[in-house]
Amino acid sequence: MVFSPSDLFKELKNDELFKEWKVHHSKSYLSHFFCPISPDFILLGPWDLGFYDLQDGKITVFTHLQTGFEIKPADDVFKREEAKVEELQLNKVKTAFEQVDKMFQDNKSELFPKEIFGNGFIILQNFENKLMWNVTFITKTLKFANLKVSAIENKIIDHTLINFVEKQFNPKVKEKNSK
Repeated sequence: MVFSPSDLFKELKNDELFKEWKVHHSKSYLSHFFCPISPDFILLGPWDLGFYDLQDGKITVFTHLQTGFEIKPADDVFKREEAKVEELQLNKVKTAFEQVDKMFQDNKSELFPKEIFGNGFIILQNFENKLMWNVTFITKTLKFANLKVSAIENKIIDHTLINFVEKQFNPKVKEKNSK
């Protein structure tokens, strides 16, 4: 089955739980889709749809279940203080989840040589004015392998490999293998 963010968002907008929540959170907007995935891009859980509320600066997440949606309590945003949570404009998304999967599989040995991938996650978001699929896996050598794919142009816009152990003990360690 092909995953369509637009279809899932339409389903959420028709859900009574969401409609009731939206009445009290009229200044909120869709900020992201999130899902845990295996290295083979198999979904390891349900999709989460996040909504940023301008009034309180918090994110509320709706989890897609087989029987509808579940709402999680509003929570603080995981971001740098000066960063802005941008609205996700689904009408501009041209790159499908399946295309990101193929792009990762086709390029992983070149972009992340010698790495063996564990589980990770994928986020569809608008970050720093770039509409992107943001994919991160933890490798067996305790590194974070990250791939950013333009959701408009269907191309890789960045990749990084961050040594988690070095970063934990030396906060000055930044990104390696950045494109």
